[in-house]
Amino acid sequence: MFSILVVALLIAVNLVTAQWNCGGSTYTPGSTNFTAECYQTAQDCIRKLSANASQEYCQDAGGNLYMQQQPNKGTNSDAVVAFQDILDFCLLDGSTTGTWDDGYDGQWYWMAAGSGCYSPNGTIGTKGPGFCVQDRTDTNINGCYPQPIANSGPLQVLRTGKTANGFTNSGRGWNSWGIQATPATTPSWTGFNQSNVMKQCSVLARSEFKAMGYDVCSLDAGWSTNDVDGYGRIQYNSNFNLPELGNYLHGLGLKMGVYVIPGVPCGAANKTIKGTNILIGDVLNGNNDGLGFCDWDFSKDGVQQWHDSLIELWASWGVDMIKLDFVTPGSPWNGANLVCNNSAAVEAYHKAIANSGRQIRLDLSWKLCRNETYLSLYSQFAESMRTDQDIDNYGQNTFVAWQVVQRAIDNYRQYISLQKQRNVPITIYPDMDNLFVGNSENVTGVTDTQRITIMNHWLGAAANLIIGSDMTQLDDLGVRLLTSPQSAAAAKFFAQYPMQPRNPGTGNNKAQQLQAWIAGPTNNQEAYVLIANYGHDEGVGGFGTSLTGVQKVTVSLSDLGIANRKWTFTDVWNGNSTKVDSSYTAYLGEYESQLLYLKP
Repeated sequence: MFSILVVALLIAVNLVTAQWNCGGSTYTPGSTNFTAECYQTAQDCIRKLSANASQEYCQDAGGNLYMQQQPNKGTNSDAVVAFQDILDFCLLDGSTTGTWDDGYDGQWYWMAAGSGCYSPNGTIGTKGPGFCVQDRTDTNINGCYPQPIANSGPLQVLRTGKTANGFTNSGRGWNSWGIQATPATTPSWTGFNQSNVMKQCSVLARSEFKAMGYDVCSLDAGWSTNDVDGYGRIQYNSNFNLPELGNYLHGLGLKMGVYVIPGVPCGAANKTIKGTNILIGDVLNGNNDGLGFCDWDFSKDGVQQWHDSLIELWASWGVDMIKLDFVTPGSPWNGANLVCNNSAAVEAYHKAIANSGRQIRLDLSWKLCRNETYLSLYSQFAESMRTDQDIDNYGQNTFVAWQVVQRAIDNYRQYISLQKQRNVPITIYPDMDNLFVGNSENVTGVTDTQRITIMNHWLGAAANLIIGSDMTQLDDLGVRLLTSPQSAAAAKFFAQYPMQPRNPGTGNNKAQQLQAWIAGPTNNQEAYVLIANYGHDEGVGGFGTSLTGVQKVTVSLSDLGIANRKWTFTDVWNGNSTKVDSSYTAYLGEYESQLLYLKP
């Protein structure tokens, strides 16, 4: 995430891959300061150049700072962000020049600072911007998302043990964000308020959902206010009464989840942390996120006490799950600048949960760094970690598109292959984002065939089964996928034995359009196999092929790593069984999959 040479920015509503390149002379950040005169010139020139696309150059009178723009067809819409990025990530962070080229619409920008801009007597620090911008695409950034070794080798059965806070399965329930992001999918949804949440979550109290283990009703962003109590603790807004909601949900046998981001509302700076005489403002490290939350200095006394008091309060409301979002390294840029590494917040929330004496699930978001450093770290403190970006169709009248499902599946492939390479017990579950299979095709946005394939993969991954669908519009297929005995049995199995890729024909772990996965076998010789045809790669599937129509997919027992005996393959959804002593063949249309239960 931390490379300052590559960045992808979301400009307006378009994904634009933008990058700056630093050059010129180099210096050690912090060894000198930037002068106020040069900094003010930069701000003045940014205003002038952005307001006048025909102006090419701007500089100060002393010849210390130079700026140039080359618009494309009279357009310089990137001027402000381009120059500010060069200033933040180059001129104030170790280099004396920088260029910015979005690689998309031909706009180009340049900025250079002479020696006169740097002085020990300057007033602007040169330790960088205090935040990082992570590529929003799925490319590797400074080792944050390493590709797994491209060879599975002999089958190594993967197992998931108890999580840091004592859970033995992934989270199951409903989350509000799917509807919040796509409200046109849900006519009865009149806004994010307690009444609408209760309508959705009351469905989870039905016997078939309880039997499957769906029990968490999770409020996403928007339930809280930036106003705080006398101890600087986050409060619910006027659309909610969380103690009341907690009592209601617990009365139905359900649990309550809430959303939060690292940090504290900046307006809490003058509050005293409960049980101390420490002012919140004295243990902050500025506001780098642009989200109205200030960042903690985790090295200072008082920060853990604040987290302890927050969870004490939330536990008194009946909170059973916390979704901690915008955790870095990770959380690709979406308009907010984030500190480069706020992973210390994860440990602070974990400790606060332990100190509360209440079993509370801690789920981390979003698309977290998954190299060895952070897989190990998050495995110590949380129940789940997001392996991908959001998959919902923001602002559309359907929930999800197949393209992002392909992306989510490939991110899981990478994640579980890296977990295998660690060769240690797995103690955290993957979160592939909300599960959108409950509503009909015209509401969900994918076909019924694709809905089945989505369910198969979320089950097989032992991913969080947090429903994002409209619970008031479930159709028969949605109810069957979400609550059937087949789903319950599979979910129970995969919670202990997550699936891993085994390519048909080789047994390797690469991304393929025609793919196979295996979970287990257990000591009792039970296993599941998933075979899929993902259809043509829509750009982020990882496999790059475009096979059309029905495909013959043959996977051998050797490919799967279980060639030591004969097996019976039983199709989970239609019940058909096949004796297999060498290989199994499925004829799968585009987007189709088979989930198979194996016994000798």
